[in-house]
Amino acid sequence: MQQMYYCPNCRAPVAYGQTQCSNCKTVLNWQASQTQDQYQSSQDQYAQQQQQWHQASTHNQPAGSGSQGQDQPQEGDGGLRLLQLLKSNRRIVAIISIILVIVAALIIAGIALQGEISKWFAAPVVASFDAGSSTITSGQEATLSWEVTGATSVSISPGIGTVSSSGSRTVSPGETTTYTLVASSRFGGSVSRSATIAVTGPLPSINSFSFNTGSIYTGQAATLSWSVTGATSVAIQPEVGNVSPSGTKNVSPGYTTKYVLTASNNNGNSTASATLTVTASKAPIITILSASPASINSGEASTLTWDVIGAKSININQDIGGVASKGTMQVTPAATAVYTLRADSDYGSVTRSVTVTVNTINTTGPAITKDPPEIKTFSASHNSIMSGDNITLTWAVNKARAVSISPDVGNVPSSGWTMVIPAATTIYKLSAVNTFGTETAETTVTVSTSTDGTAPVIRSFTATPSSIIEGGTSRLSWDIKGDTIRTINQGIGIPASKYSQSVSPAMTTSYTLTALNIYGSDNATVTVVVGP
Repeated sequence: MQQMYYCPNCRAPVAYGQTQCSNCKTVLNWQASQTQDQYQSSQDQYAQQQQQWHQASTHNQPAGSGSQGQDQPQEGDGGLRLLQLLKSNRRIVAIISIILVIVAALIIAGIALQGEISKWFAAPVVASFDAGSSTITSGQEATLSWEVTGATSVSISPGIGTVSSSGSRTVSPGETTTYTLVASSRFGGSVSRSATIAVTGPLPSINSFSFNTGSIYTGQAATLSWSVTGATSVAIQPEVGNVSPSGTKNVSPGYTTKYVLTASNNNGNSTASATLTVTASKAPIITILSASPASINSGEASTLTWDVIGAKSININQDIGGVASKGTMQVTPAATAVYTLRADSDYGSVTRSVTVTVNTINTTGPAITKDPPEIKTFSASHNSIMSGDNITLTWAVNKARAVSISPDVGNVPSSGWTMVIPAATTIYKLSAVNTFGTETAETTVTVSTSTDGTAPVIRSFTATPSSIIEGGTSRLSWDIKGDTIRTINQGIGIPASKYSQSVSPAMTTSYTLTALNIYGSDNATVTVVVGP
């Protein structure tokens, strides 16, 4: 039988004289470490162990498997050697096991902490950063708003500094400014976002824009007033057009109208609006009925003054009879008298009364002074206007029997006011008369026109019928292009309708229609003949 030798470290078979184990690479020192007898002794011990294992295995094998049982010691030989290897290297195995446990724990912890760790190293997110208004005028404000996530610090420059991760801030830069938001995190760096607010120069300032009354009846007029600063152009719509930076304008719309003023300069526009409510009158309106003076001595005169809108016929009692819609008349009652004006239309009738008191002269009293009238005041609300604008004449007179204003106005009370719309520069003259003399006063109103537009044109002006009998009625009708206001003389003033006016003259009368806008005026005249 051939002699077998085994490695003292792993027990793998080796040949005698072999320098190292081919299995575990252990260096074999045959002279110094082990003699042939020693290796042989090891072989004998190993063989004895294998024989014991083989016998134990044979008892457990079924019949017919003898050939396999002979091979069993060879198969179990490798497993036994591995077991012996692990036992001889228990320290190394323990270290490797600990390392594997640590690595597994780190992997599990890394998975669990992956979300938090990624947050540490992620860059902040600026969800939004903007200005509510990207363009403002000097002096106005804008609101910066922002929202940031994942940041440890947030700041905005210029002029704001550190802020919370979300919020808003009101700013009012004096010039165009770019605001920069910077969001920073601990390990993820920083990100920035910018918002620019453009600042323009100041817009025009509309100081006022309003009517003298909020509502009128159809046919009446209202005065629109305005004041603007810092504008290179000002316009009012509808119908009015370009106007000066401040002024007044009479308007008489046929229906409720919203007027819009637009003031412009190089920086933009400013607007304001004013609404005039127009109500259709279902009955005539007596705007004025007065007597001046209201108290007279026997033999003296008082002047009745009236103004009516929307009437088809107007009458005054005390044997006066039918009159025009606007006018004056001197009366000399012998005793105290009540004068009642009645205005009728298709929608009804209205009346108004005024009393003239007549005093009995006390012959035992002091003598009546023989002084001429005294004009205390006579003035125009504006002495310079644009074409189409109106003015108010105001006066106060003492000791006058009769007071009148020319042109166009006629007899007036001893004190009061009246609105006029001159078509051209006009000198208004007030005359006050009594038994002892006449006093006069004048005021001049200069009317200017604009040169960058077209004056109105009266296309037609007719009276239908043009001839009536006494007490009859004629209808004045017109077609006008481009006017903003129109007037008719003979005490009518601004017509009750935009397109026609009924008249009932007591005698043949010529009516003059004047159409105006800021660029000029146009006139036309028709005559209504009154026959028997």
